Amino acid sequence: MSSRWELTGTLVAQAPLHVGGLDVGPAQLVQARDGAGRPLLPGTSLAGVIRSALRAQGLPDYRLWGLPSRDSGDGGEASWVRVDDAPAVGAPQVELRDHVSIDRVHGVAARGHLFSREVLPAGTRFAFRMVVDAPENMDADMAEDLVRAVAARLRGPGISVGAAVTRGLGLVRLEDAVLRESRLSTRAGIVAALRLGGEPVELPAADPDEVPAGVLRIVVPWRPRGPLAVQVSSDGDVVSAFPLTGRDGAGGHRLELPGSSIKGVLRSHAERITRTVTGAAAPVTFLDQMRADGLGTVAALFGTAAARDSDNRDLPAGQRGALQVATCVSSAAMPAAQWDAVRLLQQRLSETTGHAGRRADGGQNADGGPAPRKADEQRAALGRLQHAVDDLNGAVRGIRFTIAHHVAVDRWTGGAAEALLFATVEPHDTSGKAWQPIILDLAVDQLDRDPTKPGTDADDDRRAALALLLLVLRDLCDGWLGFGHGTTRGAGAVRVDATAVTFRAGHRTGWFGVLDDRSLADVLADEELTAPLTAAWLATTTGGGA
Repeated sequence: MSSRWELTGTLVAQAPLHVGGLDVGPAQLVQARDGAGRPLLPGTSLAGVIRSALRAQGLPDYRLWGLPSRDSGDGGEASWVRVDDAPAVGAPQVELRDHVSIDRVHGVAARGHLFSREVLPAGTRFAFRMVVDAPENMDADMAEDLVRAVAARLRGPGISVGAAVTRGLGLVRLEDAVLRESRLSTRAGIVAALRLGGEPVELPAADPDEVPAGVLRIVVPWRPRGPLAVQVSSDGDVVSAFPLTGRDGAGGHRLELPGSSIKGVLRSHAERITRTVTGAAAPVTFLDQMRADGLGTVAALFGTAAARDSDNRDLPAGQRGALQVATCVSSAAMPAAQWDAVRLLQQRLSETTGHAGRRADGGQNADGGPAPRKADEQRAALGRLQHAVDDLNGAVRGIRFTIAHHVAVDRWTGGAAEALLFATVEPHDTSGKAWQPIILDLAVDQLDRDPTKPGTDADDDRRAALALLLLVLRDLCDGWLGFGHGTTRGAGAVRVDATAVTFRAGHRTGWFGVLDDRSLADVLADEELTAPLTAAWLATTTGGGA
């Protein structure tokens, strides 16, 4: 070994993150932990995604990563790159998230597809260390090129690690990076390595807004038309649901619109468009729906499910989609003290009455069952919660929270249905700038083929997929799509201006580069650009007919 390069720093989660473990926990999908119980990013996961990211940038797959053995079992070479497990710094609070899949036939939650996942919040920090050794029989510059490329990627656009990375989870970025070089072929170099850990090497400035190579980024500024939130259920009879929030790494909370929710809405609309044009009905079984048979452009953009419900090995094994959707968070932050006061007060109020409004003082009704809370008690509890919400509104700029009351109507009497009066906490955008833009990243290289039709032309696949994505974005701007809870009941509608939606193309995006720095309105009005996209789309969906 002639030299050693060591890169250290802190990986900071830019979005919620989940790396699966095998321990038993409160969720079906638990977070990986080390022997000391600390959440961690395994070195195997980090090494894999780093190597894949460099390959996508067009960098050579350095021999330093090691060589596999031949079919005979001979040969092969161990890796000269070592990536340590990255344990979490401090004691991050693990959050529990519930997920559900939507049945395409009925539009409701698919049976048997409700599950929960442990996630680490944005701002979670992990200790990172990577060492690259340069063997004497290789060019030492190769090790330097590799470690500098890794540092540039981690400090710039970052990498996504763990599960559901195309649905808004897992983005991490390296901060406080330190690169040291140790020359081990001389006595002075060995002494310096032992005393100082190597000589520090200056790293160039990094741009966190850099678009990764091979990616077309679509930035979608938007604002809600009314109340908009992904709701989280809450026990108790005062308020039944709160908007989903996540910690922001600075001690506050921010509203969250998960990438999974955004991507689910976009995929459902893309399927609706394609099935309308092709006349293909959605299968009854949910996993068959997610295999996207006959919906090549949908499969290329959003991925396909594995054929786990069949013994036929010739069926597709599943594939990740080319479209990655980031979790969208509010620009406005809620101070932890005020937000926690609202949530904890709701919890205390529910504890004083028991679950679902049952009194905890032992009061009983005529048939011997626990009596519900009296009307004056209910009004008092609601008033206390309203005061806490008012305090929260005084500490937040750009968002106003209200307690919205709802009641279901009895279809027989025409009056309020018994025991179906409920309330929810709803956020309203009062500034027009309460939310950060939606970010869509399209991995161009993954559109090289239609996973449902082997042997198709790569450029035609890319054009057809882009055409479908433009149709979905156009309908988003026209007001056809909504996000979050209650989109069929007055909530979740959004306003998007096509002139504000912009495209940014990274390196190695080929002819997608013509979209760089253009708006969606400009692209849709460019007939020279849209004509080949339309032709490819028609060829895919109608066999070339108009």
